[in-house]
Amino acid sequence: MVAKLVLDEISSSGSGITIDSTKTFTVNGNLLSTGSTNILYKTIDHPIVEADVSGKSELIVTTTPASPRDITLPLVSVTGADTCIITVVVSLDATGTQSVRVMNGASEAWTGYQNGDFVKFCVSNGAWLVLDHKETMFSSRTLTADQSIAAGATTKIIGFTNVTDIGGVWDDANNKLVSPFAGIWDLNWRIGLGTVTGTGNVPILYAGGAMIYSPSNGTDGSGYNYGNNMSTLRIKVAASTDIEFYAHNIYNASAYSVGGNGSNESGFDGTFTRTY
Repeated sequence: MVAKLVLDEISSSGSGITIDSTKTFTVNGNLLSTGSTNILYKTIDHPIVEADVSGKSELIVTTTPASPRDITLPLVSVTGADTCIITVVVSLDATGTQSVRVMNGASEAWTGYQNGDFVKFCVSNGAWLVLDHKETMFSSRTLTADQSIAAGATTKIIGFTNVTDIGGVWDDANNKLVSPFAGIWDLNWRIGLGTVTGTGNVPILYAGGAMIYSPSNGTDGSGYNYGNNMSTLRIKVAASTDIEFYAHNIYNASAYSVGGNGSNESGFDGTFTRTY
């Protein structure tokens, strides 16, 4: 015979209520195991399974990057998945082409690169939904050598030296940033003089092959540019959108060079934030 006890409230005069270790306790059809949070550390690819989430309100997986390291979400039909928040955390800085990926079946759902990058998922309306995320995708480069811009010309700047590259967003062969996903770029493109004596050049930004920003121009009688040596912009883009760095020579009587050769001369910084 199965005993049944129906109560509205259980209280204890001690520190808590103990259930015999040989017995199980089920809430809403799911087995409640020791603790409400499960924390796993993985140095290999790991498909999340029922034992990881069943009876838990949250699963945290910390893992090291690889080429790539894959953590795979369970099917939403797996017991306990629809009531468990899943968080994946990068526990070590990636190098080279390394990363941590969260896979939803055969599809990439999130990618992180640096220690502390994370993503948090829950099941909503029968599918995995991103609740919160942080991923580091950043490129900083300086111009390697002076580049001459013809009178009145708008020319793409090429030949950059890497300062910092996280997330592999820079296409070195084609001198451009490539948007890894849909998201937002925060861009800073600056032109310095270096060893160049005067300049008539202003920094121009291109996205998807089209000019998206050109600063106002101020010149004197000799055609020199004043106070317009940096272009800054935040722009929302689709996945695979190219970001390119140009210079326009506002002086129509002579070529002028964009200064390279030094870390304090011409260069750019680009930070990418993924959107869902």
